[in-house]
Amino acid sequence: MKRWTNAFHGAHAGAVAMAPFAWVTACLLASVSACGGTSDPPPAGPSNLAADASKSAAPASTPSAQAEPAPSASAIASAAPENTAGPIASAAPATTAAPAATTPAPASVPDTGGCPAGMVRIKGGSFKLAAVKTQVTVKDYCLDVNLATTDQYASCVQSKKCNDGAVKVCDPSTYGAEGKGNLPMICIDFTQATDYCKAQGKRLPSGEEWEWAARGGPEGRTYPWGNEPPAEQLCWSGKTKRDGPCPIGSFPAGANPQGVLDLAGNIFQWTTTGNDVVSSARFGRGGSWRDSGDEVKAGKTAVFKTTYRCGYLGVRCAMPAPPAP
Repeated sequence: MKRWTNAFHGAHAGAVAMAPFAWVTACLLASVSACGGTSDPPPAGPSNLAADASKSAAPASTPSAQAEPAPSASAIASAAPENTAGPIASAAPATTAAPAATTPAPASVPDTGGCPAGMVRIKGGSFKLAAVKTQVTVKDYCLDVNLATTDQYASCVQSKKCNDGAVKVCDPSTYGAEGKGNLPMICIDFTQATDYCKAQGKRLPSGEEWEWAARGGPEGRTYPWGNEPPAEQLCWSGKTKRDGPCPIGSFPAGANPQGVLDLAGNIFQWTTTGNDVVSSARFGRGGSWRDSGDEVKAGKTAVFKTTYRCGYLGVRCAMPAPPAP
């Protein structure tokens, strides 16, 4: 279902009208949607995107090269060449030495670029945001390979660092549902998503960081996997009608160059970037399992009030990258 400005994008927690972007003179190309919540849609106001970029993004610098894929495992040691012993007297037959034993190759270890396990380093650079063509620069940062799961969020609740308030009011919901622990955590608002990342020693990504990863950095891809139209690379309703999210990491063909999964489809992901200076709305990125059109493009945005919660909006965390190894 395509979203256009002023269209509706409802959920069991309460349908909310989509808020238009109010960007200065720029032709807004992003689709806008909202889900859940009980408040009115966020009011429009002057754009603060460029200001956000100057505050949160790194000073302009020469773009770093795209992060290289994880190196392959060491090659298996070659067997020793066959040696034939020299003849012993004239009647002795020749003997052949046994081949040398080979050394098993060590298990391949993903190149995290110095980031914690479960994350990869996204090398920074400069680019123009797809929606408003504003030039922004991002520093190197670490990004979770996978979306936060329901089991992971439940563990955070058990640690008293997260809360489970209203996390079951959405349709669908995954929290506390048997057999859904490996599905993305959904039905959480902006504050709950922020608290979850904080509990992991991380933070939510900015909209600029999210888009940079989804477009393949300097490659400028239309989708995380490339420019090929979406088909079987993601969890969405474009090919098969779905009634809920998919287990995380189910579509490896949809990964970005660093191996980050589910950047398109499955669920929208909260970011810290808002659409104007007068509302508390924040961008959700990536599209979701219910979508069937352009919503899953790397440059598309959807806007949600911070109190919204629904069955297709969740969380992926980021953090500043350590010094380059």
